[in-house]
Amino acid sequence: MKESGIKRLWKILIRPEMLVLPGQLAFFLLLAIVPTITLIVYGVSLFNVSVDFLSNFLIKSFGTDIAALIMPIIKDFKFNLDFLLPLGVAFYAASGGASSLIIASNQLFHIENTNFLKRKIKGLIMTFILISLIVFLLLIPAFGDKLIELLQYVNMNAAIEKTIAFIINIAKGPISWLLIFFLIKLVYTLAPDKNIPSKFTTRGSLFTTLGFVISTGIYSFYVNHVAHYDILYGGLSHFVVLMIWFYIIAYIITIGIAIIESDASSWQKKE
Repeated sequence: MKESGIKRLWKILIRPEMLVLPGQLAFFLLLAIVPTITLIVYGVSLFNVSVDFLSNFLIKSFGTDIAALIMPIIKDFKFNLDFLLPLGVAFYAASGGASSLIIASNQLFHIENTNFLKRKIKGLIMTFILISLIVFLLLIPAFGDKLIELLQYVNMNAAIEKTIAFIINIAKGPISWLLIFFLIKLVYTLAPDKNIPSKFTTRGSLFTTLGFVISTGIYSFYVNHVAHYDILYGGLSHFVVLMIWFYIIAYIITIGIAIIESDASSWQKKE
């Protein structure tokens, strides 16, 4: 009897490595997000953007606790070994999530794992791609409106302010969807330690792109209009919601991998 696509997909999703992968991926990516945001905010501050603007954006987007964690680092920041070393350690630790993604993909495609060094180098590249994608989702689709609101408090030319607001609004639409699709497809293509036909990654990449767009929209709306986690978690409320969003993102990535493997196995059976 021919196995349906949904049943085959479900069998893949309940495999042990797939059940563990979302939590691992979410945890390791979370390790790198704070130092990454710190580095980005510091880079923005070099363009004479006021400390108040940066502080207000962090508070409105991530809550007072995360802002209180990042702002002192920015004020006392010096681009030296004392900063680069912890940043390097954070990204190395975060690459564990991408390494898990590589191993899970190899197991699904019945591919032998490469040596540790190659896997770590590829894991670091994939981590950089994923972190860049998450930062983009946070700054543009999730909190782009807050960024536009705060532009009025920056001492800049009105024409430049309108241009930046226009770019942010444009980037929140189809342009961001195409960027998400391209980066996700790149991650899925890099993950296995063997080249797989690009056509196998298309449906999984489309599903993940759609999942990212919907989940980010819900996350943004909930944080901006609905969330009352402060009743339970106090000042950590924004951080808790951020962690939940990270887990949802990681689970969507995992389902995308399962779709790719399902498509590949279906094609191989026809051959």
